Amino acid sequence: MQELRIDEINNDLVIVANNRSKRPMDKIKSQLEEEIQVEYDSYCPFCRGNESHATIERYKIEDSSGWITRSVDNKFPIVDELSDEIYGVHEVIIDTYRHNGTFYNMSELEFQNLFKTYKNRYQNLIENKNVQYVNIFKNFLRKSGASLAHPHSQIISLSIVPPEINKEEEVASQYFIENKTYLYDDIIKREIKYKKRVINDNKYFLTIVPYASKYSGEVRVIFKENIKFEQMSDNYIKILSKVFKKLFENLYKINGYNPFNLCIHTHSKELENSEEFNVHMHIIPRKYSFGGFELGTGMYVSSTNPEELANKLRFELN
Repeated sequence: MQELRIDEINNDLVIVANNRSKRPMDKIKSQLEEEIQVEYDSYCPFCRGNESHATIERYKIEDSSGWITRSVDNKFPIVDELSDEIYGVHEVIIDTYRHNGTFYNMSELEFQNLFKTYKNRYQNLIENKNVQYVNIFKNFLRKSGASLAHPHSQIISLSIVPPEINKEEEVASQYFIENKTYLYDDIIKREIKYKKRVINDNKYFLTIVPYASKYSGEVRVIFKENIKFEQMSDNYIKILSKVFKKLFENLYKINGYNPFNLCIHTHSKELENSEEFNVHMHIIPRKYSFGGFELGTGMYVSSTNPEELANKLRFELN
């Protein structure tokens, strides 16, 4: 039986129709990209040893063998510092020097270095007085929007607050006005009590399959404490790396080498009461595309049962 749900953090309307996953599909050859096997590609501008093909380096982490992860200017930026209408800086963060390194096979240490790089670049960009928001995201494989195969993320500073973030913050602020409690605190408490949508619960993070999401199969990682992204301690990063390592190992078991997007939602400078909003991460598999119904109505159809997916992905940290 179909059910109408509302995503609590942004008020998206979602029709949960689990039977849609059983629709007959034409049997066509899979268009999923093959896994990369080589650690180095001589034509790749992001591989270690090919630094001359990339742009200006802004930050790096290295060991005795060379750089491990680094951030460089984007050659084709979405925003720049020259426009009078929208100001910003656009960098590419190279997740790992390994051409075949992915979230599905990265080590905890590689994740730690990547999150330390995210934090460094975020802290650097958010301090600019002209910046209102810093957006961190990752496109993996062509279907998710990636233009290059080498694993990379992107970070963009903006002189405006994006509509999606503005909507989430407004929903959280209105919730506090009406309930005198914080939305994210209540979501965390309810999900832990319900248990069935929880993938992992630890001291710092709650990982869940959301009750309602316009993206079928979405996973969310919610910061349990109300801190800003740049305030993450080394221990936070260590635990977050453990979460991502286990989560993506399990996602690989279920979905295989599947394209996905990672979107990290952080506080905007315009938010008056920062305690109303918790940093959270959206991990969105790109197995499904929007159709005419979604595009024509602004409503979304999910064919994923959150409880079933959470049960398949559930893990404990060592």
